[in-house]
Amino acid sequence: MKTRTLLATPLLFTPLMASTVMAEDAADQTSNWSGSAELGVSIVTGNTDSSNLNGKLRIGHVRGSWKNRFRLEAMRASEDGDKTADRVLGEFESNYALTEHDYLFGALRASRDKFSGYDYQTSAALGYGRKLWVSDQGYWDAEIGPGIRVSKTDDGQRETNLIARLASGFEYQISDFAKLSQDLTVLAGSDNTEIESVTGLISPLTDTLALKLSYTVEHNTRVPADTKKTDTYTSISVVYKFD
Repeated sequence: MKTRTLLATPLLFTPLMASTVMAEDAADQTSNWSGSAELGVSIVTGNTDSSNLNGKLRIGHVRGSWKNRFRLEAMRASEDGDKTADRVLGEFESNYALTEHDYLFGALRASRDKFSGYDYQTSAALGYGRKLWVSDQGYWDAEIGPGIRVSKTDDGQRETNLIARLASGFEYQISDFAKLSQDLTVLAGSDNTEIESVTGLISPLTDTLALKLSYTVEHNTRVPADTKKTDTYTSISVVYKFD
């Protein structure tokens, strides 16, 4: 039942993903793939205090006016034979450029964290985005739009309601040896507001390998009793980039 619920929202938006190919202008068939894979150690504080491995995968695809991004993250930890952390997050976003700086987006998100107070949280949103700043040193963009969220708490309470999605992505090349990134996602609803902030500092080792220090904050404004509202994840990872 849990698996079917997590998959239901992405299946409803299959037409959006298919339109990425069908709506492409035949005159522009340029297609570029890129991505990165991370593996590192995490230090978890909040509802759990433990250390273990985490993995992250990001894939980007650009085709004409369309830009697609896929993100998958998993983290598991155990202590004295008992599982102390179990978190999986998946996110897909498809953007269509209207102008050089303006675009429309569709975003799907599903997360499952057994130690957050929520069995799962899934959402889908559509809206408008704008590139606020773009240069050779980096970028800053922002997005806003309405959506819907389906969630279930650990105590069995299931809720479906409308949300407002606000997101921001920032990246700045500090020097040849360091790059700063900041991603913020806010899913605001009447029952609960999810906030995810990911701050990263990346230092290249080779053309394809880099060392990354990241700090993630996950916050829910409403959680079941005896559950903390905020979890933090600090990790040092080796990143492999591919094109």
